[in-house]
Amino acid sequence: MYTNYVSTKPERGNDRMLTAVKSWPTSVSGKEFEAVLYRARPDDYPKKLYEPWYKDPLYRHLDVKSILVYVGGAGMGDIVMINPLFNALKKVWPESHITWIGEYKNPVRCLMEESGLIDDIFCTHVRKHRPSAIPEYTKWWREGRRMGEVDLFIDTQRQFVPSLLFSLCFKYRHRIGYSSKCLFSDWKFDEPDRHKVHDSFQTLILARRLGITPPDPLHRIVIPENFEQIAGDLWEKYGFGEAVAMFPYSAWPVKDWDGEYFLSLGRMLLKEGFRVLLFGGPVDFEKLRNLADLMGKGAYVPYLLTDLSIDQEMYLSMALLKRAALTLSVDSGGAHLSAALGTKTLVISLLSRVDKFMPVGRQVWSIYPGIECSPCPDRNMRACGGKRWCAKGITPQILYEAVAMLLAGKEVKQ
Repeated sequence: MYTNYVSTKPERGNDRMLTAVKSWPTSVSGKEFEAVLYRARPDDYPKKLYEPWYKDPLYRHLDVKSILVYVGGAGMGDIVMINPLFNALKKVWPESHITWIGEYKNPVRCLMEESGLIDDIFCTHVRKHRPSAIPEYTKWWREGRRMGEVDLFIDTQRQFVPSLLFSLCFKYRHRIGYSSKCLFSDWKFDEPDRHKVHDSFQTLILARRLGITPPDPLHRIVIPENFEQIAGDLWEKYGFGEAVAMFPYSAWPVKDWDGEYFLSLGRMLLKEGFRVLLFGGPVDFEKLRNLADLMGKGAYVPYLLTDLSIDQEMYLSMALLKRAALTLSVDSGGAHLSAALGTKTLVISLLSRVDKFMPVGRQVWSIYPGIECSPCPDRNMRACGGKRWCAKGITPQILYEAVAMLLAGKEVKQ
């Protein structure tokens, strides 16, 4: 048995993705700026672009039983952002056999394969398209010969070389993609101001061009029922009650807030009677254990309370995040997952371009440093010489007030 828990398709906020909710004046090393809390909704293409494609949908004229989809990154955030495209494909071609072409990591298994959105995987990853990648290209050729002709090939990447090589290595009846201004695509389309459009909607335009409307709910994420049971048992055994989930670490230190700040905030929340649940990847567990110990009674690393394998950790996280009152996260895959599950999600946005990479969900907020060098233009932090004014200016007290306001449902525009 499975439980299908999905997010609701977000509304577009007028003509802006971000709506200011509240701001706090702050100062670091003589730098005065505001920390601003935004309600976040993804920015989309204008309706006049894609609505004509729905009048006589192309997909109704296509006999599609097999689909290849070439995908780039396989991090958790990447997978959550591309999940709606596969959900859209399965909506109109539920019996189609979809093959994932790209990296194969645990998020692909948990969020795509086990959710019934892909049926097969061709594992390949070329970091740099150079002569050294020829052995991988040879593998493409052999796999193309093994597969034979497929009905539809979807290219979600924008690089000329792999797009050209795929046209040589694979056989297909139809192809769609935006690489090289749709050079390899059977159907052309414009992408006005695409650099302002969220990545999820950039990939969904490939479905829209075929006349497929975005699915509602937008994401399809399946949580196995036994993990729902495990999460429920943990909740009862340890008295999690009203819990705040935290993802303190990301893949890039420049995205991180501050360990001492998380410690202070956690203690504030515990003092007010909340429980704190700490999440992260396998490399983070020891740090998370130490952080929980320092926070004190009521702070937990849920995975460490179980005997589950590391491959099962993501299922447990999904089941627990769904129950949390709110998730507070640095810019991480965990933030994307929480938002897609429909949980209130507050992201500390220091590096990423919020308009393109913000988590998508019906209850997403971002706290953003209104300082001239944010978002950080360089992952080496050259703008501040590593002093990280942006992170230090968002104090634990500011975040506590933001969290308390969202938990109380007191979001009010300024």
